Amino acid sequence: MARVLLDVTMSLDGFMAGPDVSVENPMGVGGLRLHEWIFEASSNEVDAEINRGMQTGTGAVVLGRRTFDVGVDVWNDTPFPVPCLVLTHHPLAERVEKSGTFTFVTDVRDAFDRATTAAGDRDVRLMGATVGQQFLAAGLVDEIRVQLAPVLLGAGRRLFEHLGDAHIEVERLATVDSPHVTHLRYRVRRPEVAQP
Repeated sequence: MARVLLDVTMSLDGFMAGPDVSVENPMGVGGLRLHEWIFEASSNEVDAEINRGMQTGTGAVVLGRRTFDVGVDVWNDTPFPVPCLVLTHHPLAERVEKSGTFTFVTDVRDAFDRATTAAGDRDVRLMGATVGQQFLAAGLVDEIRVQLAPVLLGAGRRLFEHLGDAHIEVERLATVDSPHVTHLRYRVRRPEVAQP
């Protein structure tokens, strides 16, 4: 069964995009700095292996409308060559690209069901802070993977905002360093359900 991964790169002060995200600045002002590890992956085997795993392990993507709006022209395709579900209050008609299809959905649980079905035994990758927050709040995330970039952005879009007061326990699975980033993996612990 598919695992749902919240897999993001963020700054040491918790930002996954810089301020003023727009079509002209899809990662916000200064936000591209966060992804230097991907651009430099060929120079470091640790980063290259993580990047290969992301590419080959992804079976479906759920992203937010804002991520779609600022990214679609940059990607000139889907962000991964798999079915992509755009979680939005304002859906568009299905959009077929050369490597996959963008399908617009309005409900978190519907996005989860469609993505896990499409992914099969591969991973569902979440893209965008709001989508990550919604899936975490709904208890639908299996792992959080953070690529921690050695930079303080000072402002921008934070990953772990707007989660309410829910207490979420995680278990560390791995920590791997490279010169460009620290790769962190955590399993999200599900609350134990009392048996009758």
